[in-house]
This record gives sequence, structure tokens and C-alpha cells, in this order.
Amino acid sequence: MTTLTRSASPGTLTLAPSGLHSFTDAHDAPVTAAQQSAVRRFAERFALIAFALYHLPLFLNNYPTLGGGGMSDHGLAISWGHVYAPVGVWVARHVLHVTGPMPNAYQGDNGDTGEEYGRLLAAVVVALIGAIVWLWADRRRPRATWAGDALRVLLRYSVALGLTSYAIAKILPVQFPPLNAFSLEQRLGQLSPMALLWSFMEYSRPYNFFAGAMELAVVLLLSFRRTALLGALLCLVVMTNVALLNYAYGVQVKLYATVIVVSAAVLVFYDLRRLFDFFVKDENPRSVRARSHWPARIPLWARWTVKTVLVGSVLASSLVAMIPAVRAQPAASSSLDGAWVVTEFTTAGRPVAANDGTPRWRRLILAQGVVAIDLEPDSVMFCRRSTPERVDHLTFACRNDRKAELQLTRSGNLVQLDGAFDGSPVKLTARQLDRSSYPLLSRRFRWIDDR
Repeated sequence: MTTLTRSASPGTLTLAPSGLHSFTDAHDAPVTAAQQSAVRRFAERFALIAFALYHLPLFLNNYPTLGGGGMSDHGLAISWGHVYAPVGVWVARHVLHVTGPMPNAYQGDNGDTGEEYGRLLAAVVVALIGAIVWLWADRRRPRATWAGDALRVLLRYSVALGLTSYAIAKILPVQFPPLNAFSLEQRLGQLSPMALLWSFMEYSRPYNFFAGAMELAVVLLLSFRRTALLGALLCLVVMTNVALLNYAYGVQVKLYATVIVVSAAVLVFYDLRRLFDFFVKDENPRSVRARSHWPARIPLWARWTVKTVLVGSVLASSLVAMIPAVRAQPAASSSLDGAWVVTEFTTAGRPVAANDGTPRWRRLILAQGVVAIDLEPDSVMFCRRSTPERVDHLTFACRNDRKAELQLTRSGNLVQLDGAFDGSPVKLTARQLDRSSYPLLSRRFRWIDDR
């Protein structure tokens, strides 16, 4: 498609006699397939097949309303995952020797599952064989000069559509909602690496918004041929940072982030000579529009229609799926949610003092559907609240079939709980901890900070 290619470098890559790459001016006669080096034709065809086999199966995962992006356990994206996943699962089992159950292999997502690595390996092998056969088939009369154009279009829209839902999830925010009481009450050493990263992102709404805005800028820039190079360069910066964070903090989307970075790098490679001339040699390269090798020119209205439908549908799907989730966040919380400091604690009719050897409730942390009990001397018990939740009744179940049923009476920021836990009568008084008492939340931004 002529119009979906972007401005190329002032030269077209050929193989110099010395074996090094050189460029010929793009405003000369159009370069034919016969004039392209065999190395370039093989590389473009290999990349086209490999990236297509990796990116295209994940197309429906870009739509949150279809269950993509982990927004739902059901939907067309999940069903489609059952179609292509068997190949990746077979490779993971028989080649990579993954013996685990792989519960997420058929979810149609882009996580670091054995199926994902197996499918990538299969794509590379198929691409190698396909590129060799393709190159051999037209060795006498080279054709398919459109392979490079198709590769760039594939990578531009695969990256753009893949980042759309991530960008919207950060801007709204859905991926990194505000810090909750559980995060504020956990010690730093108790956090997993991924939980530490999530707390870091959840703390700063401006940084969270900026990260989403940069990803959205990549999406918009890659959607247009004239700005695709700028979009690819920005993508390299933004997604390299994301990939490094995923590696450093153990986030289970390392492979996908890496493939996005490699996809952007391939797009930049096409303009590498222009970038070298401009940034290193301090020369002003001529802006020459590359001739398209597509067999027919696609009308402008058709290109804009396809562009609008592709990017617009993923954007709309993200908004439709995530806006209700954001609106539901305040309604999902209740006046009881938060951290409560236990001031008095009685079990079996006997007051329990601190450090007397009996597990004493030190803090009670409540959130939607979850209860955490901070015990003395130093342990935390996580439980699940019963539904529907009531403001005058607290019922929850913990591990080892330990259950609690407590009547609740509240007066201001004090609450009294009276009932039974694990078969023993308990009674406690707790005071709600104000969020402003946390130094993390009370410290404000300052332009000037003299100490």
C-alpha cells in the first residue's frame, strides 16, 4: 500500500563490492528486485514472516472489550487463543521441555508463558525456511519488491495497536490505580519486585499519566507515514525503559516488550543512514519520498478508512472497557476500607496485652473483598471477606478454614468488633488511620527545599 509507507532514507540499501552497505539516491530510477542484494531480500522476507507470525495472532488481544489485555476471562480474544496456542504449547513441551501446567497458555494474551516462547521459536523457524524457499523460488527473476513496504506497515500498526490499551490504562488510570491501604501498610522487604514497581507507579499520578501520554504519542505518530520515523524513535526510548523495568522487576511481559523494542528498531534501521548523516556527520539529508513497490496505488479515502477503523476501534474498545472500571473504583470502596489500629483486644474473655505470647491483632486492614490482620509479634494473615458486604457485620475466611463473624459498631473514627474468630470469642476496639498520617502521602512537591 503506497501511502502506508513512510519517507525512506535518501538512499536505497544495496550491497557494495566490499561487502559493506551503501546507498544509492532514491530519486534515481526505482530500484528493482534484481538490484536489491540477496542479503536484503532474505532479511526482509524473514522479518516479514517472523513478525507476522508473532504479531498477528495477538491482534484480538488489543481489544479489552473482547477479553484482551487480561480485562476478562471470557471473550473472543480468549477463544481465539485456543486456536493458535496449541502450536506454541507443543513447542514448549517438546522443544523447550516445559513440564509445568501452563494455566495461562490458552488465554490469548502476551504474557511470559511457555506457549508464547514456543510460538516465537516456531515463528523464527518457519520464517527461516520460508525466506530460503522464497529467495530460491525467484532467484532467476527476483520479485516481491513490496516485502519491505509490507514489513514496515506490519510493524507500524502492530506496535501502535499493541500500545493503545496500555496507554489508555495508564492515563485513566486502570493499570496503576491510587495506592491502597494494603500497599501503604506493607513493609518494603515484604513486597515482591513487581509489587514494588507497581507501588512506585501508583504513587505518582503525574508520572503515570506522562508514561501513558508518551505511549499514546507513539501510537499516533506511527499511524502516519510522514511521522512514522519519529514514532519509531520515541518508541525505542519509551519501550526500552518499559522493557528494562520488566526485566529488573520481574514483570511477566518481558518478551512482548522486547519484541516491541525490536520492531521499532527495525523501523528505525530503514532510516539509519539519514539519522547517521544528521546526528553524527552534521549533514542535512535530502528529504526524498521513497518509491513504492506495491502493485497498485490505494486511494487516499481507502487508506484513511482502514487507518481510522484499525486504530479507532482499539482506542474505542479500551475506553469502553476501562472507563466503567474507573467510575466503579469510588463506589467499590466503603467507609470501612483502610487501615485500623487496634487499641484494645480481648480473646476468650481475657484482655491480651502486647508481647505476652498470645497472637494479638495489631492492625486491621480492610479493602473490597479482602481483610489483612497484622499480628504481633510480626506476621500478617490475609483473609477474604464474604459478599455481600455489610457496614454492620464483618465476615471473612482465612487459611486453614479459620473463619470470623463479627458484629460492628462505629462511632466516628472508632469501631468496635464483637464476635467469634476461629471458634473463640473476640472483642476489639480499633481507630481508623488517616491517610495523611503516612509520610509517603503527606510529603508534598516543593520547588525550593532548604533543609
